[in-house]
This record gives sequence, structure tokens and C-alpha cells, in this order.
Amino acid sequence: MSFIPINYEDGKTVLMPVANSVTTVRGGCMIDDGSGYLTPAAAGCNFDIHYVSAEVVTTTAAGQLVMCWETHGVKFLADTDAAWAQTNIGLEVDLASVSTLDIDAVTDQLFYVERGVGTAGTDTQVEGYFTLGVPNLS
Repeated sequence: MSFIPINYEDGKTVLMPVANSVTTVRGGCMIDDGSGYLTPAAAGCNFDIHYVSAEVVTTTAAGQLVMCWETHGVKFLADTDAAWAQTNIGLEVDLASVSTLDIDAVTDQLFYVERGVGTAGTDTQVEGYFTLGVPNLS
């Protein structure tokens, strides 16, 4: 399960420094670890997703470069944790995992669901964009 870019894939691919001793997955969301390195996002993350890993890597040093896709202006095909419903279209939803949307959660508002792929109530992929999410006011 993952996020895969649909448009601008080549023009938006960059090498980014990743934290030490983490494993990235192709199509996995990446966030800043607070020290200037990227690290995989997790369920309940309310940080903006600026990058998605384009490769599987287990880093062996802080700052190791990993190929990533920028998310700004790029439409993504995204896997969901449950079948999508027509009522999910137009919502900004949360992450269920590093590479899956929680199609029914709208607290963190990280991904705008533009349309469902396949059949509502059966299929588990949607298309859309990463958003800037809800401001972290704490």
C-alpha cells in the first residue's frame, strides 16, 4: 500500500537527507524529524507531508540521501484503510499509516480526496492531493 504520483513524477523527484536507522518504503509519507532530516510519518501525524519516499532504503547514517517525490502540485493515487464511499469525496482525510489513508478520519486533514478509483463501497484507492493540514496550535 502506498502513495504513487500520477503527474509530474520526473520533475518533482529530489534527493533528500533522511535520519539514521530508519527504513523508508516506496510510496511512504515522510516528515521532518525536528533535526532537519526526514523520517517516515505515522498514523495520527498532523505534520504537513512535503515528501513521499520513491524507494525502499534502510539508512545507515544521518543525512543519507533518499530519492523522494515532492508533494506540492502533484496528484497521487493513494491506498485507503477501508473501502471509500461517495461521501468521502471532497474531504480532507488523515493517515492510517506511513503509506495508507484513514478514509473516515478528518482530524488532521492531510490529504484532499478528489475522486474514488473503482467502485464505492468496494475498492480502496482514491486520487487527490496532499494539503497543508490543520494548523498545529499547541
